[in-house]
Amino acid sequence: MSAEASAATGASRAAPEVVLPHGGRLRGVWDGELRVFKGLRYARPPVDSLRFEPPQAEPPWQGLREAAEFGPVAPQWPRSGARQLGDPDCLRLNVWAPPVEAGQRLPVMVWVHGGGFFRGSASDALYDGASFARQGLVFVSIQYRLGVDGFAYLPGAPANRGLLDQIAALRWVQDCIGAWGGDAQQVTVFGQSAGAGALACLMGMAQSRGLFQRAILQSPSVACQTRAEAETALQAIAALAGVPATRAAFAAAPLEPLLQAVHRLAADPALRRAHGMGSRQFFPLRPVIDGECLRAEPLAALAQAWAAQPSALQLLVGHNAEEMRLYHVPGNGLARIGQADLQDFSAATGLAPDAAAGSPGEQLCRMQSHYYYAEPARRLAELAGLAARSSHRYVFGWRSPQWAGQLGAAHGVELPFVFNNLAAATAQELAGRAAPAPLAQRMHGAWARFALTGEPGWPPHAEAAPWTERIDGSVAGA
Repeated sequence: MSAEASAATGASRAAPEVVLPHGGRLRGVWDGELRVFKGLRYARPPVDSLRFEPPQAEPPWQGLREAAEFGPVAPQWPRSGARQLGDPDCLRLNVWAPPVEAGQRLPVMVWVHGGGFFRGSASDALYDGASFARQGLVFVSIQYRLGVDGFAYLPGAPANRGLLDQIAALRWVQDCIGAWGGDAQQVTVFGQSAGAGALACLMGMAQSRGLFQRAILQSPSVACQTRAEAETALQAIAALAGVPATRAAFAAAPLEPLLQAVHRLAADPALRRAHGMGSRQFFPLRPVIDGECLRAEPLAALAQAWAAQPSALQLLVGHNAEEMRLYHVPGNGLARIGQADLQDFSAATGLAPDAAAGSPGEQLCRMQSHYYYAEPARRLAELAGLAARSSHRYVFGWRSPQWAGQLGAAHGVELPFVFNNLAAATAQELAGRAAPAPLAQRMHGAWARFALTGEPGWPPHAEAAPWTERIDGSVAGA
């Protein structure tokens, strides 16, 4: 038995500690046999002169730091009536690790949360990494700058700061995860929605080479902004917040009006249109094709890179069957969608409505699900099937009973099953209180198996045989 496991069963139940390569010590907590460390800084707080700058490595430090509590969430407009707006000191990560023997190295999973690039956190109980750690994996969840701080295209500031944060976190994993027995040469990154879209961006960026070997992209939202679209979004945020659209003005402005401006634009398509943002821009802030950090949109960047040199990456990618129902079903949103909304989106994307789908709301829901999620997942699977080491594809089709059975296989409904965490509050909001445990065991097991071996348990998506696994609680297969 390892020293860590012996301590776990000892009478004193001493808190687990690790020593980082530079000598600093961290003290976490036990979760059964697992060692859990929360709120670890992977970069200096991006405040004052460092705000709107690339992430800066935290200097080496000595002594003992407590790691029993999550760090602050990134600044964002709260979902409820609470006034918790987050804290810029958000560049933190969390580690769940099983006991290891001396010299043992375990594969690593790194989770990147979604939230439209303007909300979300790694501290949501849904994303508890214990179940993955019990599979023999070292699990890491990361936070990154969101909204204006992470993705606003500000004059005189580097673009895509939130993506640069993720790269900094992955470099920290390379440097430090061995302290928990993790193998820096067996890293699987995985994310959902904006988290998956961010990882698709990273896959095509030279800065990320060597930082991970496998990737799982759940409902990858890969649409990026052109510089013109990003400048339009910046002007809209500035107008709503009542500040000039400059770096200095945004740095000096109170946090609340900036966060509220982004929230209002995300929640109101009519407001987006009024500020000149096209129907294609479902969220106000996204990664920007700036010509430096991102030289091309993710699919084009990957196609170019993989055409020049085949990739050793192993990819698992998929989407949910009814993605956009998450946005349009609650609050009877489907009924508020009219023919004009349908025509606007059709004109912006070139997709033709399908009257057989039903009402304008149902038609728009289907079109947007295809445009934002299904088609990017298909194209990523095909690209990887041609040029990467391996490609596996899935479609998640289990229908949630929430909202009187209308939510269906909506965006995010797969998350409780991926994390095998059906009891979390967010899980029950998405999947209800009677979600099928066997489906969670199957899906969670496939994700863990992929991180451990590169094989989720079904055939690859190859050019000659493009297999798509149907995950809906019924018999496996396609």
